[in-house]
Amino acid sequence: MQNLDQIRAAAALKLLPEGKPHTFDRSDVVGIPALILTNGLLAAAAFSCEEGNKARQGMKQAFNGIAGHLQERGIIATSSLIEDLSKRDSLTLQRATAESLAFVAYLKRFALKKVKET
Repeated sequence: MQNLDQIRAAAALKLLPEGKPHTFDRSDVVGIPALILTNGLLAAAAFSCEEGNKARQGMKQAFNGIAGHLQERGIIATSSLIEDLSKRDSLTLQRATAESLAFVAYLKRFALKKVKET
C-alpha cells in the first residue's frame, strides 16, 4: 500500500519520464501554485488552458496532468477539470485544490529546467 506522497510522486514521474522529452518544463509550472492560491483552481485552470495561447502551452499540459491525477484519485469523474469541478460542491473543489497543490509540488521538483537556445 502506498501513501499519498508516493502516489503523487509516481503520477508526476509518469508525466515527466526520465530520458524522454517533456511537454513542459519547470518554468511552466513554477507559477501555478501562486496562481491557484490567488485566484482559485477553476480560474487558474481557465487562465492556463486558454485556447490558442502558445505562451501558456506548457501550463496547459501541466493542468492536463493535474486533471488526470485528480481523475485517478477519484476526485473528478472526467478529464475535463473545469467542466467537472464547476458542477460539484464546494467541498469537492476544496479537496481538488488541496490535492492539485500537493501534486504540483512534485511536478515542480521533477520538471527539467528550461534549456537555453543558443
